[in-house]
Amino acid sequence: MTSYEIVKATVDFTGPTRIALKYPTLGAGDIMRLFLQKPIAIREESGTPDMRKKVVMAHGERDEWGTIWENMGDGALGLGQPVECPIKDWEESYANYQMPDPLAEGRFDGLEEALAIAQKEQKWVQLNSQYCMFERMHHIRGFENTLMDLYTEREHLEEMLDSLLDYQMKLAQQAYELGRGRIHAIEISDDWGTQNNLMISPVLWREIFKPRYKVLIDQIHAYGMYVDFHSCGKINDILDDFVELGVDIVNIHQPNTLGIDEIGERYAGKIAFDVAVDIQETLPTGDKAKIEKEVIDLITKWGTPKGGIIAAEYRFLKAIGATQESFEYSLECFQKHGILDKDPK
Repeated sequence: MTSYEIVKATVDFTGPTRIALKYPTLGAGDIMRLFLQKPIAIREESGTPDMRKKVVMAHGERDEWGTIWENMGDGALGLGQPVECPIKDWEESYANYQMPDPLAEGRFDGLEEALAIAQKEQKWVQLNSQYCMFERMHHIRGFENTLMDLYTEREHLEEMLDSLLDYQMKLAQQAYELGRGRIHAIEISDDWGTQNNLMISPVLWREIFKPRYKVLIDQIHAYGMYVDFHSCGKINDILDDFVELGVDIVNIHQPNTLGIDEIGERYAGKIAFDVAVDIQETLPTGDKAKIEKEVIDLITKWGTPKGGIIAAEYRFLKAIGATQESFEYSLECFQKHGILDKDPK
């Protein structure tokens, strides 16, 4: 099977020959991830961007949304942190705030070049729409302000949320029109979990956010693309909602936070998992026996003989205190135990 066929069979539960691999840093990638680029109007560098490379804000840089970022590394420590948000209040700064244009020239520069490579290598292509609605909202309004606004400024907050939904819808439309069937999935990203629970009550999440996710997910599906939803933390309370919304794949970096046994019992075969070896409890330990056991547990408990598992890398090793050796060993384990025509040993 080609890489594309393996991923599609994994997500459709139609029987891939092995689990799908998303370890591009180590050259083991069935999936080519594409990343939106800076518009031409604010781009400093010349030449054609490479959509296979994620845009990371430099330390002290103000992005096109007006957010200033802190980034103490060269990308090795992650994507950085927003430290100054443009919307200070709902009177003056929000009234005068202008959201970026989703149709701005240059966001998809390099697409044709990337797609040509993907087609030659027969890869599954996934567009990353970094920071969907909740994350983008608290990047431009501030995290604490956003949580308070859910209760004290709900009308304003929902108005902003509708604008962010419209932004995402237009990006999805461009992916459909420019991709012409060659972009197979869109990855949306909103972290919703803490270590112990959701950041907001499930009731409030269902009232405010779920209906808007439904609009976006339904439209992506109407365009013939799959949905991969990245969300860190303990999101157990809304995984039933993900299934109901039609999320095809959920990207998880902390499987132990959710509970490997619990999630396997409830969701194996219902949704595909794009999952990494736990970046908090397992990968940083360097314990090879522990890493291998977790890989086997994920394959056998979260996956099925018909598919359901994409083995995902987590490349910010310095940020989590993990070694390159552990990183490489996690891939070895997925390759060793991920053949689906035999039982893992």
